Amino acid sequence: MRKLHLLIFLSLVSIVTWSQKNIKLKESFVDSASYVYFTKVKHKELVELTHKALSEGIDSYFLRVRTGVSYFNKNEFYMASIHLRKALEYYPSDMYTKEFLFYSYLYMENIEDAKLIIAKMPFSYQEFYMKQIKFQKSFIFESGYQFTNYSNKQDSSVFLAKDTKDTSLHGNGIYAESDRMKSILYYQFGFSYPISKRIKAYSGLSLVQNNREQHIYTKTYVWDAINLALTPSINDVAKSYTLSQYQAYTGLSITLPKNFNLQVGGQYMYYSQTKMKASYDSTTFNYSYADYKVFKGNFVTNISLSKNFGKIIPTISLGYNYIDAISITQYSSQLNYLPFGNFNLNISAGLGLSKDRSNTRTVYFAKIGGKLTEKLWYETYFYGGNLKYFTEGNAYVVYNISDIITMKSGLNLTYYLSQKLNFGLRYDVLKRESSYDRYYSTKKSTFMTYTDNYLNHSLILNLVWKF
Repeated sequence: MRKLHLLIFLSLVSIVTWSQKNIKLKESFVDSASYVYFTKVKHKELVELTHKALSEGIDSYFLRVRTGVSYFNKNEFYMASIHLRKALEYYPSDMYTKEFLFYSYLYMENIEDAKLIIAKMPFSYQEFYMKQIKFQKSFIFESGYQFTNYSNKQDSSVFLAKDTKDTSLHGNGIYAESDRMKSILYYQFGFSYPISKRIKAYSGLSLVQNNREQHIYTKTYVWDAINLALTPSINDVAKSYTLSQYQAYTGLSITLPKNFNLQVGGQYMYYSQTKMKASYDSTTFNYSYADYKVFKGNFVTNISLSKNFGKIIPTISLGYNYIDAISITQYSSQLNYLPFGNFNLNISAGLGLSKDRSNTRTVYFAKIGGKLTEKLWYETYFYGGNLKYFTEGNAYVVYNISDIITMKSGLNLTYYLSQKLNFGLRYDVLKRESSYDRYYSTKKSTFMTYTDNYLNHSLILNLVWKF
């Protein structure tokens, strides 16, 4: 009999809901219908009823808390927090509402507002809920290795042949230089720490060792006494060297009112390398080789502002970079979409534009990330365009190696070993361009630059310890 009464009541609710646009709601009906929708887990109907009731000036504690908890159970934590805050205005001491609002803030990683809710709880509860908050300080270690996969082998014989890319050149190559990347080793130690209630900082030191191989090809002639002719030959002088780059980074994340977040970052980079240069003696017609050292300091800066609209988070960024004596301005924008109102699924896309005195470069990217299991999270991404001198992650990542990146794609996995410790593994494949120069013996010496395309594979491990 009780089930029959409930079915009759639900039928009446459905009829009235269907005609809500033409019939003015009553507060008693809203209270009864919202209870039924909530207990029967009819989220869509409850949300529609709430919107209609609020538009007609009907509002109450029970309507707000039921709608807020319903959104919470759908993992839409931003919408949940809106209604739960309103519920607390009606009943400020209600622990039931405070608990759901606390976890809504916590799952949105809004730690400061979560702490404010704890402060409004009875003292005997506060210690328990403080333990639910993630640790505020963390130590980060990263290390990685990159190796290359050249599609063709460059050898000395290529510089004896006539140029095939420019038919106007009919002479043979007489001199060439190439400088190819072989591998990269990367190490970083970082520390994340709070400065105040709304400011969090990250500082890190890193070392990048770019192992390279330089070749200088020169043409020499040997007199053939039998044939009474000069016979050409190629002299290939090779040098392996390491470009060592030392980096220091500091960034701030500042939580502002109205769900705004401001990020400021800067990085200083100092590199050194010992390369080889050739000198030609016009008297002896021979080349001599000597090492020369290069030291240079670069820096990058960035400021970005984001606004949380619940499921949508837009971000705009402005950066100023000084790399290899070139002043570069970078403009970036990104749009994050959270289908469930949390980071269980995160879809983002963005565009970057960098300009210096003589060049304009464009970068576009897309990312998808989220939760695979309770302990395993993922992120996959794709970048296209010209990434030379491009920065991302609030100036945390800088693409300043001379070999241009035209494509980057990869997968990042994070496994949470415990509340204090998580482990990450990232794999990237990058499409790069390496240039080499050739001189030709035409009537007037001609200089040409050529490009090799190759793939660069990267594997990076990281460990985060929170304390």
